[in-house]
Amino acid sequence: MTVFLRSGLLVGAALLALGVPSVAQTRKPAPASDPRIAILEQQLRNVQLQLAELKKNQEENNNSAALIDLKRSTSNQYADINNRLDSQVKTGLDNGRLTFASANGAFTFALRSLIQFDYGYFGQGRNPANVDLNSGSNFRRAQFGFTGTAWRDWSYNFTYDFGGNGVEKNGYIYTAYLQYDGLKPFGFRVGAFAPPAGIDDATGSADLLFLERASVTDIARNIGGAPSREGVSVFAQGERYLVSIAYTGKKVTDPATFDAQQALVGRASWLAVSNSDVKWLLDANFTHVLKVPDVAANTAGSNSFRFSNGPELAIDATRTVDTGAIDAQKVTQWGVETAAAHGPLYGQAGYFRFNMDRRSLAPDPDFKGWYALATWSLTGETHPYDAATASFRGLRPAKPLGSDGGIGAWELKARYSNINLDYLPGLPAASGGIGGGVQNVWSIGLNWYPTSGIRFALDYDNIQVNHVNAPAADISSNAIGLRTQISL
Repeated sequence: MTVFLRSGLLVGAALLALGVPSVAQTRKPAPASDPRIAILEQQLRNVQLQLAELKKNQEENNNSAALIDLKRSTSNQYADINNRLDSQVKTGLDNGRLTFASANGAFTFALRSLIQFDYGYFGQGRNPANVDLNSGSNFRRAQFGFTGTAWRDWSYNFTYDFGGNGVEKNGYIYTAYLQYDGLKPFGFRVGAFAPPAGIDDATGSADLLFLERASVTDIARNIGGAPSREGVSVFAQGERYLVSIAYTGKKVTDPATFDAQQALVGRASWLAVSNSDVKWLLDANFTHVLKVPDVAANTAGSNSFRFSNGPELAIDATRTVDTGAIDAQKVTQWGVETAAAHGPLYGQAGYFRFNMDRRSLAPDPDFKGWYALATWSLTGETHPYDAATASFRGLRPAKPLGSDGGIGAWELKARYSNINLDYLPGLPAASGGIGGGVQNVWSIGLNWYPTSGIRFALDYDNIQVNHVNAPAADISSNAIGLRTQISL
């Protein structure tokens, strides 16, 4: 009631104020001392003040509404712009690698490359006349390709390589596979790839500590695995384990074969210790060749297999240890490896055995080898563990070259490698004797990682090859190798 009464008084006063001029025109002015005029004038001023306040409040209310409308409109435009941006293809340049991704993340595409240029020098020892370890340079790897995902649950990798072991190639399929990841932790892969075959095998080419893998692991991985191997694989992978089995055939780079090789390659890895200070990996692997490839058409009874390897510096393609062709019908390899990282220290070692079942009545041969290596990061970085491959990656510099006080990551390294391809070397070949040779290589060196994608590696190798049955064929050499590498 008070509100209505007050409003009525205000309206009446307003009408009174509007009528004052006309009254003043029809009536004679009252004396200035008339108290009634003073009262009316005061009431008029009060009404005018109240009307001005009402008008001001109304204008403010109108501005507030307009401001709210503006904010609402701007918010809608902002949301619309965000929606449009979210629907666009996303691009990136993480660590120098150009990547693309669809708005919903179901499709990704990334370009990749790895260039390794090597220079090597062999100081010849008292080598046989037919052995000349060639000094020089070559592109060990010159890889270009792309990786990504499709329809969210599928992944792919296609990589072409123009590098070579001693001599560059015109280009060949290094990796080309399609993989299904929709049943994690299980995965299924088909195409040409390197099936998991151990820690040293799984260490990516860009993350190798030395210029080449140890001879024994290189021989083991090439029996039924290594890059360019055609096959299918089933695996289960988690943060601390990897179990894989692959059925493989020939390599893309193999010459024409008839009834191609058939083999099983298996691996089981377990990260036994994983904390902020230490990571310790255990690994077991095997390869079993179910069928040795025919050497030519209509020659199923003359299958053979051969073990050989070089001096652990691939400037030269010479085979320093070599069993020659063995009339085998089955080949089996098994090995155990371990690796551990503790702060700036890293260690890795492995032992391997090789067995053959001959077609002839001669005794079945077996061979063996092992390696051990250690590194020390002078700048304090640690080798990160890669759960996807169950192996350790190269150093990532904490202070890259060019940053404030940055000199990159520096690492000292040492390795001993042994491969024994002798079997009853004192017997003639007709009785089953094989004199493939025993190779021992001592290696020391230095790695420098200016940034995460560039590496310089310097290796010194002392190479000794002994033949119990033929001392005149012994080989000795001191070699120096330098690698320049960029990987994106």
